[in-house]
Amino acid sequence: MVSKTPDISALLVEIETPSGELVEVGFLYNSTAGQKNWFEFSDRYWNLANRPVLGQIFEERGRSWQPTAHVALPHWFSHLLPEGRLRSEVAAAAHTNSAREFNLLARIGVDDLPGALRVGAAPELENIKQPPELIDAEKDGGNPLLKFSLAGAQLKFSIYKRGSRLTVPLKGQAGNVIAKLPDNRPGHVGVPEVELASLNLARLSGIETPNASLVSLSDIAGLEDWASKVSAPALIVDRFDRAGQRRIHMEELAQVMNIPTKVERAKYDRANFETITNIIAGLCGLDSVKHVITRIVFNVLIGNGDAHLKNWAVLYKDGFTPTLSPVYDILPTVLYMEDDDLGPNLGGSRSFETVSVESFDRIGERTSVGVAAARSYAKDAVEQILSNWQSLSDMMPRSSFNFLNERLNRLLIVRSVPSV
Repeated sequence: MVSKTPDISALLVEIETPSGELVEVGFLYNSTAGQKNWFEFSDRYWNLANRPVLGQIFEERGRSWQPTAHVALPHWFSHLLPEGRLRSEVAAAAHTNSAREFNLLARIGVDDLPGALRVGAAPELENIKQPPELIDAEKDGGNPLLKFSLAGAQLKFSIYKRGSRLTVPLKGQAGNVIAKLPDNRPGHVGVPEVELASLNLARLSGIETPNASLVSLSDIAGLEDWASKVSAPALIVDRFDRAGQRRIHMEELAQVMNIPTKVERAKYDRANFETITNIIAGLCGLDSVKHVITRIVFNVLIGNGDAHLKNWAVLYKDGFTPTLSPVYDILPTVLYMEDDDLGPNLGGSRSFETVSVESFDRIGERTSVGVAAARSYAKDAVEQILSNWQSLSDMMPRSSFNFLNERLNRLLIVRSVPSV
């Protein structure tokens, strides 16, 4: 146990069990003097009979491990925070420096973190300060940007849906859907519509997806006045880490691998698709290999270059057994980014155009499902996705569909499946 001094602040980290009980996991500490942040486990957590899993890296390192970082949070916790434009917006609303992650987490971690986590006050610790951002959070400033933390860079809110009514969550309430805002950057017209069309195609192709729909921002009670002036629709997506008011724990592969958040390309470069599939197979079983290959093929066909380590996740529905989450954040990025690529490597290449059924051979070898099975999964995925391809034309702008449709002719994997 690290000795505590008056310049140290702390946050209590709790996790909700499948029965709804909040379990004390440990404490995040911040030293103002050295801007050092670190995590320590609670003995109570490790002594539980049916201890819920916090994360795979903690299971691997054990109860004595104390991850540390300067200014930023230890990697696993850092991944709970938003990125890019969304982080800047949240930090500005919180009047907090976006680089000081302990303070940012204190402001937004009370009610609606990803998974089953809750981060709040640690009154049982002596000689420890309470972060001022936590005091502000408990007063609840009313800004919907400060009622949640969702990873990613796209501007979005956590919203509570009851029947057909959509509202900003009340204090102490977790959102159960995500509202993804229209993208106002030049050249990013129709992003919610395109993502909804992609989710629909994935569902028709046998990929597990959350329910999703388009709504007007003016239909969401509790947003600021500016929302009523936005005419473009927003995308509403059910949160798979929620079941009613119950939180379901989850972690991204970026957390499983404990990659740094400060290295901009780490989520793309620290693992190729062979490693991604191998990790998921090890956690979720060999049956998951077919699902992962199907999703990779899907990303190739629609041109999604954003299937990085933060966009693959596992759920702990019973508290400790990992299962592959539904697909999320699937968007044809080729519509908005010229010369975009796969992101992570597959078969030594990032090019969409060069992916073939043989590109999955190393996945078959590394996961032990075999090369023949891996190729078969890839062929089946191409056939299934293309058999439902026309559904895209019903839900996205005609120009976007025409671009994606013409692009198919340049994809080797389409040409390498004779029956298509």
